[in-house]
Amino acid sequence: MNVIVCDSYEDMSKKAAELTAQMLETKPNGLVSFPGGDTPAGMVKDFVSMVNDGIVDISHANFTMLDEWVGLSVKDEGSCAKFVQDNLIDQLEKPFAHIHMVDGSDNPENQIAALDHFIESYGPLSVSVLGIGLNGHLGFNESGVSPNKNAHMIPLDDVTKNVMHKYFPEDVNPEYGLTQGLNQILQAEMVILIANGAHKAEIIKKAVSGEVTTSVPASILQRHTNCYVVVDQEAAKLL
Repeated sequence: MNVIVCDSYEDMSKKAAELTAQMLETKPNGLVSFPGGDTPAGMVKDFVSMVNDGIVDISHANFTMLDEWVGLSVKDEGSCAKFVQDNLIDQLEKPFAHIHMVDGSDNPENQIAALDHFIESYGPLSVSVLGIGLNGHLGFNESGVSPNKNAHMIPLDDVTKNVMHKYFPEDVNPEYGLTQGLNQILQAEMVILIANGAHKAEIIKKAVSGEVTTSVPASILQRHTNCYVVVDQEAAKLL
C-alpha cells in the first residue's frame, strides 16, 4: 500500500482526482469506478473540473457505479445513482464513452448480471476509487464477505444501517446492497482508498496495518500491488 497523508479534505480530494487522471492518461479507454457519498464528493468535483478544463480526456473512457442500495433508484434522494447523476454525469461537459448505472429498484439478479457484463466488456477496472465504512466495508462488501465474489447482493451490516440515514429519511430502510465484488476490485489496475476525519482513523489503521481478514474487508487491499490510501491528517492519526 502507498499511503499518502494530505493536509486537508480538499487536498485529499485533489490528490485522488489527480491519480485517477494519471491512470487515464496512460489508458485512455480505461474503465473507472467511483463511489457515492460524502467522502468522494470533493474528489468527484475536482475530477469533473479537470475534464471540463480539458486536462483529462474521457471521450474513450468508461464509467461504472460501484454499488447501490436495494430498493432505491436514481429518482430517490440518498441513492448512489442520484449522487453519480447529480455530481458526475450531469456536470460533465464531455461525456464518458459508456456509462453503467445500477438500478436498485430493478430485479437484483438482472442488475448483478448487467454489472458483471459491463465490467467484463470494458474492464477489468483501470481505477477503482473507494470509500471505507466504519466496519471496513468496501462498497457493500460487508464483514465476512468472500474475496472471490464478483457483483452480488448482500445483507447490510448493522454498522452500515446505523449510518445510512444521513443519506435519506428514516422511513427508508434498505436491508440489502448491490455491489461490485472484491474479486473485481482486486483486479483493478489501480485502487484508490480515500478517507477523512478522526472517526475513520481506527478503521484506516486496521485496513492499512492490521491483520488481513474478511472481518475487515478493506484489509484485503494490502494484497493489491498498486493501491493508494489517500487520507487527511485526522484519518491518518493512528498510522
